[in-house]
Amino acid sequence: MNARGIAESILGAIEWDGAEVGFCQCPGIGLHTKKDGDRDCKVMLDGAPTIACFHTSCSGVVDDANRRLRSAIGKAERGQPGASQAPRQPTPEELERRRAKEAQARLELRSRRSLGRIIETHRTPLAEVFESSPIRLLDDPKDGWRLLLRLFPEDGVVWIGDKKDSCNDHADEERKGFCRRRFRSVRDWLRLGVGGAQFTCPSLFRPGVHSRSNANVVRRPFLVVESDSLRHEEMMAVFNWMRQFMRLRAVVDTAGKSLHGWFEFPRAAVLAELRVILKVLGCDPALFREAQPCRLPGAMRDGKVQSLLWLDLEGCQ
Repeated sequence: MNARGIAESILGAIEWDGAEVGFCQCPGIGLHTKKDGDRDCKVMLDGAPTIACFHTSCSGVVDDANRRLRSAIGKAERGQPGASQAPRQPTPEELERRRAKEAQARLELRSRRSLGRIIETHRTPLAEVFESSPIRLLDDPKDGWRLLLRLFPEDGVVWIGDKKDSCNDHADEERKGFCRRRFRSVRDWLRLGVGGAQFTCPSLFRPGVHSRSNANVVRRPFLVVESDSLRHEEMMAVFNWMRQFMRLRAVVDTAGKSLHGWFEFPRAAVLAELRVILKVLGCDPALFREAQPCRLPGAMRDGKVQSLLWLDLEGCQ
């Protein structure tokens, strides 16, 4: 019997979501003290076989089911029908990976169950967002890029351009020179203008570079959060929820499907959880790349202006 068959023999019917991940009824469902959801209990067969449940009141039963599942799969992999040979004890590193995997699964389940509550509790109409901006945004929307750049230090090197305005070391010198001009200090950008470029990056770069690569990033002051699957008011609800533990600096209407929320870059512990939570909430995981481009306010896109909706410059240089 393969691993999936063994899991089903222990847990009953499993709704498989791919070859190695599925959802089932929790073996300790009778101990649950909160309302049950269809996908509260997750089974993962990649790496160390793991059962993880959103609820905590069933942890003893789930732990026992995990021991039985791992033992049965281990015996099957060794070709042993019985228990004549003691199973190999996991190493401390394997135990730590297993604990981390279970914690991540529980976080994913909690996040999935929380999205509706977050949207219901924190939804905000865009008109209210604009009116509540700490900086009054009454000037021409095409000048929004100037305001956004004030989030950075004047001598910080910022990339502004189109997505392909970057090249590697194999490009010819003319191309390198063109791309190098896409990296300027904030002071120089404000003096020269951005020429209608659609994109920027929430990171600061080394001077004199021609490649918008992670290796050339010197600091990440901001994390930009976006989603193409959540509507604008739903995305604002996620931003408002995040403001409970992160500082929001700007909201940009991309003149498309999404809003971009500029947050001060979080601590490592918060960032690790956000990677899991935001993906489950429907946000783009590409936002965690150091040199990921994002929309620059003031540029035109399909006849509409990418515009600032909300801006907080308090404490910025």
